Amino acid sequence: MHPAMDQLSSLPVSERLALVQELWDSIAQARDQMPAQDWQREIVNARLADFDGRETEIGLTRDQAWAEVDRRRGS
Repeated sequence: MHPAMDQLSSLPVSERLALVQELWDSIAQARDQMPAQDWQREIVNARLADFDGRETEIGLTRDQAWAEVDRRRGS
């Protein structure tokens, strides 16, 4: 257990939830420091291979798909 847990556990739940959100946001901002795992790369590569050549059928280009991913992530 992290040494700060005793101190954090004494805070009201609303404050702990706010801290969780702040911590999560700080992790999201540092996503470039979180390398993808090999199994994640394999899934992405398989999905991209399935996507390529089917843009007309799917109705999106790869660039449009990535733009939608970025939009949903809020970046």
